[in-house]
Amino acid sequence: MFISANKLMHYSIHATDDKVGGIRDILFDDETHVVRYLVADTNTWLPLSRKVVISPISVTQLDCDDGHVNINMTVDTLKNSPSIDEHKPVSREYEENLFKYFGYGYYWIGPGAWGEFAHPNELVELQREEEDNNTREKKENHLRACDEVSGYEVSTSNENVGHISDFVINTNTWSIVLLIVDTNNWLPGGKHLALLPTDIQEIDWAAHSVKVGMPDNALLERPEVDTDRLSETGYVEKLLSEI
Repeated sequence: MFISANKLMHYSIHATDDKVGGIRDILFDDETHVVRYLVADTNTWLPLSRKVVISPISVTQLDCDDGHVNINMTVDTLKNSPSIDEHKPVSREYEENLFKYFGYGYYWIGPGAWGEFAHPNELVELQREEEDNNTREKKENHLRACDEVSGYEVSTSNENVGHISDFVINTNTWSIVLLIVDTNNWLPGGKHLALLPTDIQEIDWAAHSVKVGMPDNALLERPEVDTDRLSETGYVEKLLSEI
């Protein structure tokens, strides 16, 4: 199944015993383009607006009709998980503490998007393994927030052509398969065009821009994306085949 990040950030969260607020943001890896965490808005159920994150490993179902995410933990389990500072990057030390708390295997051990595996749920039963300290030190953190990158200008090889307006996520692998470029601030009327993660040459965090390896006319030839059709069978696959 595919879903837009903008839509997912309006979903509520259902634990096994109660509702626990909603999704506030999505953290992804800017190298592998895999969603690592959903940031939970705790205003309605935790004091002092304590922020916590939910790994896709714990997601059991996305209900697109009712707009909620089911997770395989209780409210208390999530409430007592390590908190984050939403204004600072998520550190590897924090991730290690989080994964130890939930008993997950580390996704950064192994060549795949989820360690040795392709899908997050395959890490659920994996027990923690001993790591090589050098491997841990060399593995850098590349987590970024979808809410942060939305609005970044998109620069082709010859000019700025618009901005990032959304992300398309494969909820089977939790990978970002498309970024959507809004050209409204560059073309009259504007379009919402499909951009592949592999098109990106660099994300300049200081300049708030995304540099892509193509001229503007090549980007304009990309298919337009209708986010209301993302759940239609075969729609995203058709977009990908046209690129």
